[in-house]
Amino acid sequence: MGKLMIFLLMCIYQWAYTQKEKDSIPYTEQNKAYDIYLKSTSKEGKWIAFFKVYDNNSDSLFIMNRLNPDKKYYRIKVLDHQWSKDKLILKYQNQTEIFDYRNGKNKILSACESIGTIEHENVLVLKTSDNVQIYDLSREEIIDRINNVINVFYVNNRIYLQIKENNKFHLIEWSERKKNKLYSSPEQISNVVGAQVNSFLILKKQRNQLNDIIYYNTKHQLEYKFSEVQPLQFNSATAYQRSDGRIVINAEKVKDKKSAETPEIWLTSDNNLIEKFKKSETTKFLWSPIEKNVKVMGTDKLNRVVDIGNKTYFLAFSFSELQDYTAKKVPAIVYRYNASSNQYDYIDTIRSNVNYSPDGNYLIYRHGRKWKLLDVNTMRYKDVENLNFENAYFTDENNVYFDGSTGIWKYNNKVSKIKQVFTNNKGSCKILDFKNKSNFANYPFELSFYSKVLNELNYIFEVNDEASLTKSIFEKYADKYYQITDFTTSKMIYQKTDRAKNAYLFTEENFNKPKRIIDLSRASPKKVVFQSNTDDKDQSKMKVETIKYKNMEGVELKGILYYPLEVEAGKKYPMVVHVYQIQSDKINEYPLFLENSVDVGFSIRKLIEKGYFVYMPDIVFDKKGTGIAALDCVNKSIDALKNNQLIDFNRMGLTGHSHGGYITNFIATHSDRFATYVSGAGNSDIVRSYFSLNEYFVSPFYWQFENGQYEMNTPFVKNKDLYFKNNPIYYVENVSKPMLLWTGKKDLNIEWGQIMEFYIGLKRNNKNATVLVYPDEGHTIISKNTAKDLHHKVLQWFGYYLKGEKKAEWIN
Repeated sequence: MGKLMIFLLMCIYQWAYTQKEKDSIPYTEQNKAYDIYLKSTSKEGKWIAFFKVYDNNSDSLFIMNRLNPDKKYYRIKVLDHQWSKDKLILKYQNQTEIFDYRNGKNKILSACESIGTIEHENVLVLKTSDNVQIYDLSREEIIDRINNVINVFYVNNRIYLQIKENNKFHLIEWSERKKNKLYSSPEQISNVVGAQVNSFLILKKQRNQLNDIIYYNTKHQLEYKFSEVQPLQFNSATAYQRSDGRIVINAEKVKDKKSAETPEIWLTSDNNLIEKFKKSETTKFLWSPIEKNVKVMGTDKLNRVVDIGNKTYFLAFSFSELQDYTAKKVPAIVYRYNASSNQYDYIDTIRSNVNYSPDGNYLIYRHGRKWKLLDVNTMRYKDVENLNFENAYFTDENNVYFDGSTGIWKYNNKVSKIKQVFTNNKGSCKILDFKNKSNFANYPFELSFYSKVLNELNYIFEVNDEASLTKSIFEKYADKYYQITDFTTSKMIYQKTDRAKNAYLFTEENFNKPKRIIDLSRASPKKVVFQSNTDDKDQSKMKVETIKYKNMEGVELKGILYYPLEVEAGKKYPMVVHVYQIQSDKINEYPLFLENSVDVGFSIRKLIEKGYFVYMPDIVFDKKGTGIAALDCVNKSIDALKNNQLIDFNRMGLTGHSHGGYITNFIATHSDRFATYVSGAGNSDIVRSYFSLNEYFVSPFYWQFENGQYEMNTPFVKNKDLYFKNNPIYYVENVSKPMLLWTGKKDLNIEWGQIMEFYIGLKRNNKNATVLVYPDEGHTIISKNTAKDLHHKVLQWFGYYLKGEKKAEWIN
């Protein structure tokens, strides 16, 4: 009887999972808005897996055939998934499913902690709390069970198991249905890292302390201990082996806690303030295990070392040498570093990010009005004329491709000549499909070092026409260029590549078209693989206009005007104006409403549903200063709407977050055009902010004003009047309409004291204002419940002050 019951339950389960999509979606989620996130494709590229993200459910997985989109399956509460050769493995809290997507059949296994697959053996690894089961996906049966398993490591498509027996830890390789004991130790292994043939690295850590790093040769069963050449006083480490056999180790030590009675010492000459915030210290080693040789890389001054993959040389520079905290990207004096001879050769003072070739033999970076190409081995430079290039990409042959407003160009490194390989008069080009790798974790403000590598025989790129805000996708294949989409106003984001089919997956959306997954190929027309939110009946009601205007300086600008979903002739509607900087490029985004995603209290969709116009004007700054320039742009943008008879200009609200919050604060002190204001996490005292220590960027904040987002372009001391005239708190007594402020007490970017200062100013001058202070939130709202609370309160505020709705109890 028990076996029969289990069989019936399994049948019911499998029947439920093969129902049509509509029947399998929980009732509470049917006909509700959702976003889509493409996660993966099958090994052969024919099938895709993507998540549907609802307000209260982000674990709904769709499995769909790209070539036949009608063939699709739906799963809920998926915690993890992996593709094997011909099946999809799905991990749930209470079970594991092996799903044969080709014929819709599945098999249910017991629950596990983690899953993994080994492709060449076509096996599935299921790890539970203390054992591992190996499941043969071809024979559809469990072929091995190993007990007392502490950890599973997947290295170079092989399985390594850590087993504890008799108070010892053993590392076992499982391969071809056999178990081979490789290594034993009284200490637990924290990680296994792939190295050269027949070898790997073993990292041992216990109680937050690094015990050792072992280089182990499996063929000769030889082990080399890092501890034999370097005393271990570290808490953790990462390691990898270079192609030359040497091992790079980044060892980290937690700083000792200082006595509460010992003061911190801050010097004005200190240009390395990030050290005040770091909780640990990192040392980089270069270890030659067979030679039993180790070197500390860099010096006390040149303490930042970059491995570019060159056989002989690294790069070294000082983070703080040129740091003065007046710019977001700090230049660096970069040296070529030979770790073997400990020799440093000056390369250049570099002010832009650095791209290195796949073999590490070349660097390319911007230098003034040109690009510099450096042969690292010979230290010879080549200047490349900068024809409005945006990005540089190396090829495997160390040629360089550039994209930008003048098309795509190729620089032939051997003959030192550049030629244009593609041009389109409609707009600028941007390459989408390239490999990008880096093993250098840069600090805030620090130069980035990376290797962008392009397959010059086959890649895709987009052409953007900024004047019309349209885009087209092109493919380079062999020696030809194919336009694989027409120019469109839709927003298209590249997602995945299927090399086997020479096709590409994008998401596409527009203001009246919800996001969808599309398949692009040079061989066939665009295909819609999946269209989201088909039950959204208001798509046809979406109406958006682009409004053109000029500011006082004559700069041509645009604004996006969203109409209420329901409009009656002869009736006037309130308008909410949202401010930041450039917003017109968001006209091709579908106004989806997910309440949990409204992390700053502003939702276009909900406002137009409730009968508001929503206006998003572009703002640019100029010599008058940030606030005054923003006020001018907003005034000119509203003037451009004067002929729209549907807008009630007496019922306008202004809102913004972060920099938009500052703009809202300033305009509130200088305008009487608005009936109310909502300002979130915005500066109110830019003089105080200028002289503050920003914990989010871990630096003084004056760079943001002199050369950053505020674009004041001058230090405070050289033009105090400019800062005074653009400082909202100095004019707080002029606020004439009700104001809602909100902030998070854990905001490290615009600290909550800025909002409270404005609140105190409003309070002292007897103004009508309310502040919402969220104790556990930061610069944006993370908690779902808090996001809902803020959004509801903003809607209640606008409802009362712009539409005359019932006053909520919390309002003033």
